[in-house]
Amino acid sequence: MVKFNNLNAQWLEIKDEAIPEIEELFKTSQFILGPQVERFEESFAEFCSCDYGIGVSNGTDAIKIAAKALDLGDAPGIFMPANTFVATWLAVREAYPNSQITMVDIDRYGQIDTKKLERNIINYRDSGGRDCLVVAVHMYGCCDAIDETSRIANNYNYRDGLHRCAVLEDASQAHGAKSPKGTLAGSVGEISAFSLYPGKNLGAAGDAGIITTNCENLAGKCRLLRNYGSKQKYVHEEIGYNHRLDSIQAIILYWKLQRLAVWNKSRSLVADKIKLEVVNNRVGWMLTDNPLQVYHILPFLLKDFKNRNAFIDHLTDNSVEYGIHYPIPIHKMPFYQKVESDLVQTEECSERMVSLPIHPFLSDVEILQIAKAINTFGD
Repeated sequence: MVKFNNLNAQWLEIKDEAIPEIEELFKTSQFILGPQVERFEESFAEFCSCDYGIGVSNGTDAIKIAAKALDLGDAPGIFMPANTFVATWLAVREAYPNSQITMVDIDRYGQIDTKKLERNIINYRDSGGRDCLVVAVHMYGCCDAIDETSRIANNYNYRDGLHRCAVLEDASQAHGAKSPKGTLAGSVGEISAFSLYPGKNLGAAGDAGIITTNCENLAGKCRLLRNYGSKQKYVHEEIGYNHRLDSIQAIILYWKLQRLAVWNKSRSLVADKIKLEVVNNRVGWMLTDNPLQVYHILPFLLKDFKNRNAFIDHLTDNSVEYGIHYPIPIHKMPFYQKVESDLVQTEECSERMVSLPIHPFLSDVEILQIAKAINTFGD
């Protein structure tokens, strides 16, 4: 079976460095926010060309804390792509429970449609809206939309002294990705959030997350919020949370981070090989031409959504694992109360999209097995 990911191979590469530090950690017993956390925070911030990194408990909490730290009032307008994992919506909703969240449709690559984003923000402003938040989600390891998203926000930001439009990057699938202009994921928004879930390009051995920013005040606010609103033990300046990063996860993440650039390059080479071998016209890649994306997953669309069940059965019969990101869009979830009528591309994606195995350790034999499984579908 060709595995969708290979986390054991990652561990085998780092264990000689990680195990001695884990053993030392048990001697010192600094399990929460120890010096290992600070080392990882500084290293990851540098990796993202940012001044500050704040380690937290998971990616959902990273988004929530980052959104809360922006302090956009009671009910800012919130805009995010409809094609994202539900955690993005839930985290922002928890940060601003009184806000209306506008779901924006996507382009053919699964990224936010920036023309529709701009139209929604203009409509919000013209209807009397004030502060707003754009959650820029970098799907599939691609952050191509971030430069245009930033331009749109800056055009709205304080133009008349009244309106603020903050950008929060959800870079949970884009560790190390760059836009075609060379903009690094996690470096252009006022604040950014990364999930470090095990299956991410940079993943812990359990749940973890990190926030990046160039703003000292935002960094300080995030540190307060992750630790019960406290700088000094038993003194709580505001209502906060227990969203801290464990030292043992920071050790594992630090040593994986030292290899991330190489692993991302390997993902790119694997993706190029698979794309070169696939010749079945029943599928179309959901990939831009940007060579700086980092291929968190390898997504494509079936030309006919009616074929998806047959196709994934075919992959299974050919011993190839797969994923679907995501089979049910947020606006179709049972909890979602608003009827959406302008999310056609998102709905098509949910019906036709399939993800292939993509990780740094795929062999040439496995790559050919994946390509053969795709090419023989429909024969």
